[in-house]
Amino acid sequence: MHGLIRLGWSHFAIVGSGVAMVLLVCWMALMPALQELHITEFALPPIEERYGFEFGTVTFSRDNVQYELPGFVSVNPAGEIARMGVRQRDVLFMGHGHGVTVLYSALIAGLCGQAAEFEVINADDWSTGREREPFRTI
Repeated sequence: MHGLIRLGWSHFAIVGSGVAMVLLVCWMALMPALQELHITEFALPPIEERYGFEFGTVTFSRDNVQYELPGFVSVNPAGEIARMGVRQRDVLFMGHGHGVTVLYSALIAGLCGQAAEFEVINADDWSTGREREPFRTI
């Protein structure tokens, strides 16, 4: 028969701290992916019509490498986003991996009357090497 393991308060605090640390690290690792999923699936669709665009995955290749990046699948030429300078097949610059979040924050800031910006690169121009300075700030 096994004896019971008795933990004092200090042991409980150490075990509790360890569990909390593991949960925190998991949250920090998953948070950007969960936030991007929420924005692309739930937050962007209601404002796509207002700004005149459809957001999705843009597929292109450069130097025999295939890319699938989040971007503007279609842009209404008369829409507000087109007047800002966004073109069809512009993809978000993912400098820190949070391009979708930056786009959403900029669009919401615009709805509130505040100035904001995000960076894009046109998939067609970049894949053919036609643009010398491929990044544009919108």
